[in-house]
Amino acid sequence: MTKKKIIVPAILLFILGIAFVVLFYPHLRAIKNIISYTENVFSTTEMRNFYLSDGDEKLLINNAIKQNYQIRFDGKVEHFETLYIGKGDNRYCSSFLKLTKDSIYAYIKTDSIRQQLATKHNLLLNNDLSIIIDQKLDSARILLTNKTDTFKISSKFIGMDNPFIRSVGSKINVNDFAFTSNDYKNEVWIFGDSYVSCSSPARWPYWIYNDSLNFLCDGLPGGKSIQSYDFLRTALTISKPKYLVWCLGMNDGSDKYIANVSWLIYTEKVKELCKENGITLIFGIVPTCPKVFNKYKNEYIRKSGYRYIDFEKALFDENGNWKSGYCADGVHPTIEGAKAMAEQFLKDFPEILQYKEN
Repeated sequence: MTKKKIIVPAILLFILGIAFVVLFYPHLRAIKNIISYTENVFSTTEMRNFYLSDGDEKLLINNAIKQNYQIRFDGKVEHFETLYIGKGDNRYCSSFLKLTKDSIYAYIKTDSIRQQLATKHNLLLNNDLSIIIDQKLDSARILLTNKTDTFKISSKFIGMDNPFIRSVGSKINVNDFAFTSNDYKNEVWIFGDSYVSCSSPARWPYWIYNDSLNFLCDGLPGGKSIQSYDFLRTALTISKPKYLVWCLGMNDGSDKYIANVSWLIYTEKVKELCKENGITLIFGIVPTCPKVFNKYKNEYIRKSGYRYIDFEKALFDENGNWKSGYCADGVHPTIEGAKAMAEQFLKDFPEILQYKEN
């Protein structure tokens, strides 16, 4: 073969290589951005291949997980006006985004819905559109990808109840809408009410979480046993833990002559659910406080034969009253009270120490 015949194919390959880089590099960069946001994610629940039109709303798994999750959306835009996506929009701690033709807004609901962020995005919002909300402890990285263009922001975010997507005037062929969390893989699940949160130092799981111990934390502010039971039952369709720490009862109502009836009914249901699924159930003692009387709930727990975390032992003095400086508002603990509860948790459930992050 002559030198000329060798050089011509080599030149052609070189030209093709340059063309590939010019044409596809922006796409590769966009794909790289998406992969960096979705690596090591444990898929949990999703909807695929549906049409989202004006006024349509889709909901995924209902839960009170507020950290370590992703909400992902991917579709092809036919017409764009406004799109809402987030985790709850009408409950305390709900968080969501509003995407318009030229801007993105982030909201969190506390006593009212409060805007956290508003910024221009400069995306065309046609053809392929991807949205990823990557929630960490109390803030989220948000990635929008439209064809080859990307837009990244960070915002305070929490999230409560169902992940949702809602169209207002937009028409989109949706490929995938998913809620994912690696925490479902953990062998310890902790379910509770507003006492159970990893983002506040005035809540005992905060101190466990910050000691790099792995667990799923599903804490529903104002939550009752009936609601968390439904969350638990749904979660068990995704994965199954080895241990369940059940810390509900404060919002079910005060005891009178016996344990609160609604609390008792759903406590029995949780026991049965754990028995059916081979899960070791551990109760959390529900501290009686100035505003809620829980004496008979705790008598039931102590006589049940089940293991329990004795939070009253951590919080009460020898007279059965809250220790000075441990109660913040007649219901919730202070930071010092939360630290004492965390120490009691470690004493009564030392198995958690084997789930320390490397």
